[in-house]
Amino acid sequence: MYNGILVLDKIYGAPSRGCVTGVSRALGGRRQKVGHAGTLDTTASGALILMLGYATRLSEAVMNLPKTYLAEVTFGWETSTDDASGEPLSDPVQKDYDESALKTILPAFLGVRFQVPPKVSAVMVDGRRAHKIARSGGDPDIKPRPVDITSIEYLGRTAGGAAKLQIRCHRGTYVRSLARDIGRALGIGAHLSALRRLNVGCLRASSGLLYNPQDPPSAEQIITRIQPVTILASQYYSYSANAFCEKRLVDGLAVYLSFMKLRYPGVVPVDEGIMAVGTKHLCLGTLRSQNGRAVIFPQANILTEVCL
Repeated sequence: MYNGILVLDKIYGAPSRGCVTGVSRALGGRRQKVGHAGTLDTTASGALILMLGYATRLSEAVMNLPKTYLAEVTFGWETSTDDASGEPLSDPVQKDYDESALKTILPAFLGVRFQVPPKVSAVMVDGRRAHKIARSGGDPDIKPRPVDITSIEYLGRTAGGAAKLQIRCHRGTYVRSLARDIGRALGIGAHLSALRRLNVGCLRASSGLLYNPQDPPSAEQIITRIQPVTILASQYYSYSANAFCEKRLVDGLAVYLSFMKLRYPGVVPVDEGIMAVGTKHLCLGTLRSQNGRAVIFPQANILTEVCL
């Protein structure tokens, strides 16, 4: 069984679950454990992160990484899904937008703010997925929830007149909802007409393995692109663990941070976890205080072997 991280550059139209199944089948089927670290809509392309073998225990650690998207927003009407795959909610007539007005309102969407996810989404509403309620004729009552958008850069117009935006955001953010809300702020309606995920933290689509379900890569091509989980250590506040510290962490025991050497300061807030990297294991744990000193307390359920 292979263990590690695989970055796919998923094409438009390919379902995330189909990519997981295809890679699993290529690597031996049931003998190979494969999962994803956050889905990517069928209507989007770009970085889809797959976790192989023991690395599946670190899926949450990848989902906590910041993401960057290249989005195209078409103005004039909203849709039932907030993107181009949905039914128009008004006459689908494209409207021009004022660039100056758009640039003026974009800062209002930065930082931590509340966002209402799309009605056609995987959000749970009274124990059911919102998209199942919506597609069965219901109207899911979706509550606003906090999201964190770090940056929005306006890149100009497409040939078709849509606005191009580069967005950096954190877990739980729906770019579809952002496009809808930008249109409402301008008073002309809008929907997401194209989306590409450029990266998840340091895991980039540009260096990923192109995945087309109609022409899937071979097992040999996949194997050569598997990366060790230690790549995640650069994204978290991380330490190098000697044999003594590694043994304690494997046994589920806390270790004083002063016993280990700092590797990276990372990009993920320390309250979302810190990492310790040993010779054979990587541990994602929580920062705690013990006897007035900082310790890493391991989360044993995501202790994982480093080696492929």
